[in-house]
Amino acid sequence: MHNQSTTIEPSVESSVEPYRVSRRRFLLQTAAVSGALVIGFHWPDRASAQTGDAGMAANEVNAWIVINPDDSVVIRVARSEIGQGSFTSLAMLVAEELECDWNKVSAEYASTSEHLQRDRIYGSMSTGGSRSIRDSQDYLRQAGAAARTMLIAAAAKRWNVSASECSAANSVISHNASGQQLSFGA
Repeated sequence: MHNQSTTIEPSVESSVEPYRVSRRRFLLQTAAVSGALVIGFHWPDRASAQTGDAGMAANEVNAWIVINPDDSVVIRVARSEIGQGSFTSLAMLVAEELECDWNKVSAEYASTSEHLQRDRIYGSMSTGGSRSIRDSQDYLRQAGAAARTMLIAAAAKRWNVSASECSAANSVISHNASGQQLSFGA
């Protein structure tokens, strides 16, 4: 048997000394970081938000729907897509009630800053528990139906007819009796 000496290296855990912070140092560092955040972060107050650029966009029918002159429709979605098809499904709910041509629809995420500036106009923007459709479908359908009603009313007024004589389908408002038609973007 031969004698061989074995050297055992100290472990990393035993060679690292704990970082000790005094209460005073902790408070000073916390104050410095907090001050940097306050200086570097701007949160508009309610008065500036109401007088700023946070109003409706020129082509915005309501907070959820923008209709452009080329008949393209942008639908805002206030829930995140996490692989369950919510982004498309929520846009489809609005498009279905609006009676617009799905080929002319695009979806975009609702702006969180606009949400705050417009007094939480999109309601809950949280996503979780497979609840996006269940929690959003009623008010999104109402937004689509309200926009359709507004478009029909505007077309009826232009034609000087009753809105009840008009209908919407495939991004077109039609006056059933006269055959007049008007696209959503007109």
